[in-house]
Formats: sequence, structure tokens, C-alpha cells
Amino acid sequence: MKHKKFKKVAFDNKKRVFHLQYTSGLKMECPYSALGIKGRVIEAASDSEAGHHSFYFMLENGKKEFVPFDQPLHIAQNPEYVKQQTLYEVTKQLNELIKRAKTPKRELARRLGTSLSQLSRLLDTTNYKKELSRLIELAAMLNYEFKWQFKKAA
Repeated sequence: MKHKKFKKVAFDNKKRVFHLQYTSGLKMECPYSALGIKGRVIEAASDSEAGHHSFYFMLENGKKEFVPFDQPLHIAQNPEYVKQQTLYEVTKQLNELIKRAKTPKRELARRLGTSLSQLSRLLDTTNYKKELSRLIELAAMLNYEFKWQFKKAA
């Protein structure tokens, strides 16, 4: 995922939003209400101690909170983030199905018509450069049907 670090964090108490900029260049707003903020923000910045993978804000009452890099992406339902999360979840579930089936990975690679190293890349949850169709093929080989379901985002 390329949106992992914050470059700039600003806040607007009048509009009750954070103005966020990631090092990737992505700019977005995150409303206070989505983070459950009821008070007035007096300070906000990228958290250097966490390698800028989160930002913090401080309220008037002195309470300090931290927000991880992916929470605003989830709140805004950023399309790239949603795609990567979907690939992550499907890959994670497939890895569990393979463990339960106790089918050797060499056999799965042979049936897919690919190499063992390519299968490893396909089953890597951090690899987002793969096709969902290959994951569906793999599920079918394990005798599972892939069902897609859309639901309204919260």
C-alpha cells in the first residue's frame, strides 16, 4: 500500500475536519465525527515516533489520541484501500482453506499451471499485484465456490 505515511496534518475546528496529506501525495479530509471527537482540537501532527505511520491530536481537555494511517482511508472508503483490503481478506481465507485441505502446494501449483514461487506470491497477503480471478481459480480447485457480496459501507 502506498498510502502508509502522513506528510502533513492540519485541523479545522470550524469545519470539524482534519486535512491530511500522505507522502504518496493523496490529500483527504477526515471528519471529527468519524473519529468520535466531540471536543475542540488544539494540536495535531504526524507522529514521528511511529515513523509517520499515524497522526495524533490533542483536545482542549488534554486528552491525546492517535490515528493509524489506514483509519482515514477506511472511513473515506478510498478505492485503492478497499481493493487491497479485499485482496488481503480473500488471500487470508484461501491460506486457511489450503491448510485445512492439507493439499500440497506443489500439487496446487501444478494444477494452476504455474511454479511454486508464483503460487507463493499469489498466497502472499502483502502482495497486491495479483488478479482476483487467479484466487477464484484456486478456491475452485479446493472445491469452494466464490460468492461476491456488496453491502452498504458504514
